[in-house]
Amino acid sequence: MGSSTPVNRTDRLTGILIALQGGSRSASQLARRFEVSRRTVMRDIDALGEIGVPIVARPGRSGGYSIAEGYWLAPLQLTADEATALLFALDNLGDRDTSPLGDAHRTVVDKLHAVLNPDVRTAVVRNLASMRVTRGHAAPRAAVLAALRTAIERQTWSRIDYRGPGGSTTRTILPTKVSIGDGRWYVEAIDSLRIAKRVFRIDRIASLHPSPGPADAASIVAHVTSSRRDYHHPDHPEIRAVLTPRGTRLALDHPDLRESVLETRSGGELRFRCPQSELPYYGREFLRLGTEIRVLAPIELRTWMTASVTELLTHLSFDEDHAQTSPLANR
Repeated sequence: MGSSTPVNRTDRLTGILIALQGGSRSASQLARRFEVSRRTVMRDIDALGEIGVPIVARPGRSGGYSIAEGYWLAPLQLTADEATALLFALDNLGDRDTSPLGDAHRTVVDKLHAVLNPDVRTAVVRNLASMRVTRGHAAPRAAVLAALRTAIERQTWSRIDYRGPGGSTTRTILPTKVSIGDGRWYVEAIDSLRIAKRVFRIDRIASLHPSPGPADAASIVAHVTSSRRDYHHPDHPEIRAVLTPRGTRLALDHPDLRESVLETRSGGELRFRCPQSELPYYGREFLRLGTEIRVLAPIELRTWMTASVTELLTHLSFDEDHAQTSPLANR
């Protein structure tokens, strides 16, 4: 924080209070955080105590300051910049009526407006008028996202009708995590059809219903979680690939690739291990990157991808020959 703008005392007192609500802090930690002396921090602690904040001091090497249990900070007065940041971030998730967050989106916007004083509210409206959000068209329906979040919280299975690139399928999944990448919403889940962990685009889920799960649910979970723990086992094939700068950006947006990307001066590299059964999945994902990726290893993956491209070229060549011999071609 060495070159940051100094914090005025009112903001610093609020910051110290928020920091202490997050857990015990020493005077030295607070001094470094707010770029002041320990003596200034001690004066600030005394000032908070004088206005009724119950601060507890614990002596010793592992001691520090904390807020007495049961005390909580009253609602904060937001500045125009803080309120603008919150409302603009919410606007990125969709408007009040179509947001994937459903009614919670609408109510939190109403509450934020309600706590703003008139002058701040006017400034926020002016700020937001000069900022524009271009939303993607892949936002999930609020009901589907809510059902997935409930399933994750309760650790229960769901039956989904999924419209994937290869067609529509019905499968039973155990959702584990929701994420956003490149403007799209994804759910990571244990897929009983593939007996593996898969990432699904939520906007492609046509319907979702609670399910008791497959008969061998416990063994599927045990198999998948153990294989995920051993994902980088030395007995598994090692995937190595070189990425262009654009390929690097695309890989960083990919939920299953981003953690394995190593950025370089010329672009990036991918290097990780995976079970043999996962190679076709990564092969399909790499083919989508086209010339933005060059796969170096393993040879099985290169062979699979070459065969897939050859099959596609054969298919396109047949279509071209068929078009030339078609009676329509002579008209």
